[in-house]
Amino acid sequence: MNQEVKNINISDLKLDSNNPRLPKSKQGWDENSIIEFMLLDASLIELMLAIGKSGYFPGEQLLVVLDETDNKYRVVEGNRRLSAVKLLNNPNIATVQKSKIAQVMKETTERPKEIPCLVFNDEQEIRKYLGFKHITGIKEWRLQEKARYLYSLKETLFKDENIMQSSKEIAKMIGSRMDYVKRILIGYDIYKKIEDESFYKIRDLNDTTFYFNYIVDSLNK
Repeated sequence: MNQEVKNINISDLKLDSNNPRLPKSKQGWDENSIIEFMLLDASLIELMLAIGKSGYFPGEQLLVVLDETDNKYRVVEGNRRLSAVKLLNNPNIATVQKSKIAQVMKETTERPKEIPCLVFNDEQEIRKYLGFKHITGIKEWRLQEKARYLYSLKETLFKDENIMQSSKEIAKMIGSRMDYVKRILIGYDIYKKIEDESFYKIRDLNDTTFYFNYIVDSLNK
């Protein structure tokens, strides 16, 4: 597998208009239309806040391939991150969510001009890698494991903040939605009370068999 790591200027990076994560009806769109769709459908605002406050994490490399038709690098994996960085550098390209983006620009200072990329010679090699990464190679955290991690952030970094403020700050840090973080934190607080009561002596119920999703789903409803 031939590849190299390069820091590439965002002007030389372009979104993948045939990204399989885009609905079929949206494929083939120009870059601004893709960004507009992502602003309405994905959590770009939260991601902009996270990158705008903390900078771009070097470990989150984009996976790209050189498009010889225009000598630019097409992003096969990482279109959402690229969109966030492009908006941070040029918020005027947005046609929707303008007030939210304006608020992000007020609250942040980081404006990355280059992004670390893993450059492949062949797009098919990226597809093989992504198949391993998303299907075989990486076991995603369970919701309870995510909750435990987010709760530890709250207790160590935002112990003196109320639930609304701590949820907002953590959401900015990790590039997620504030309401989602709040729901998980409240759910984990409920779980801790149940755990403290030794799961109310319910037979075969413990920290390995408890279905934490039920709490979070109930809070969502």
